[in-house]
Amino acid sequence: MANARTDERKRSGAMRVFVWVGALVLILAVVGTAAWFYLARELDARVSSALDAAAGGGTTIDCPNRKVFGYPFRIGLHCDSIAVESASSGIKASAGALRTAAQIYDPTRIVGELDGPLLVDAPNLPPLEMTWELAQASTNLFTQGLMRMSLAVDQPALAIRSADGGAAQAPLLTSQRLEIHLARNGETLLAALSDDGVAGQLPNGVALPSLNVLADVSVDSAGDWLVRGVPGGRLDEALRGRSGQLRNVSFAFADNVPGSVALSGPFQIAADGRISGDFRLAVADADRIAGAVNALVPGLGGVMQAVAGAITFAGRQENGTSVIDVQVRNGEMRLGFIPLGRLPPI
Repeated sequence: MANARTDERKRSGAMRVFVWVGALVLILAVVGTAAWFYLARELDARVSSALDAAAGGGTTIDCPNRKVFGYPFRIGLHCDSIAVESASSGIKASAGALRTAAQIYDPTRIVGELDGPLLVDAPNLPPLEMTWELAQASTNLFTQGLMRMSLAVDQPALAIRSADGGAAQAPLLTSQRLEIHLARNGETLLAALSDDGVAGQLPNGVALPSLNVLADVSVDSAGDWLVRGVPGGRLDEALRGRSGQLRNVSFAFADNVPGSVALSGPFQIAADGRISGDFRLAVADADRIAGAVNALVPGLGGVMQAVAGAITFAGRQENGTSVIDVQVRNGEMRLGFIPLGRLPPI
């Protein structure tokens, strides 16, 4: 009898624990559900407010069939397509479905995917179309707003659309993978770009050799560009009057073809767009690089031929490359006292 009463008390205690655990789970589920739907309403309201604010500033953003999704562990926004039109700049762009999401326990990190194609119409440019296999982005937010943003695009291809709305022409540019990373470090903007296997044909009919492109740049007093955007909407004008650092800007022939050029050093840009700075230029197979630049950008051909000659004459060897130190003052390039040419203003 004593053993029976002991077993009954154990079963009763276990049942009470089970009931309390079940009640706790139910309470958490109710609270979590209420919190998710509150956040969903808040997200939808803030998106509506942002769209209205953009429209008030002259930029129309269309997000048809907008909905918030992801219950219970994620929260995100879905649009069947996305379209942006700026009355002031005359730029129009549209793309396929947009999907963004954040984990409910870490809403400061947002990831997104965009379906192609991207269609762009802009003044002084032909109608453009960009396609890809996969386009993903991620952002990190903090109390001061956007702190970091990354974009990765697999197999991007850029082409000119037919004027009559038909199929796009053969791609002007293709690459294997494009990555762009932007971040704030205090008041400094950090920007990095890599594009592997860039190839194609320019509008002038010149074939572009397959290249691997890398850029790692910082711009002083531009950290707020991530939040406020580029002042005036034009990067060339926004860079005037600013300084920064080229950590590494390089171009290299792909597919094990010899030839590369890498540039690094501090720079300053005057109010009239003229560039000054002290740069380290490292080149492998200078004549091949100069020939490629001359074919692609005839206006810089003379400068590159002068640089190639200077490298042959005065370059020092470091890790299989020829290196020279180039001084640029108000656009005028010099190797010591030897003039190399002038850079056009930005």
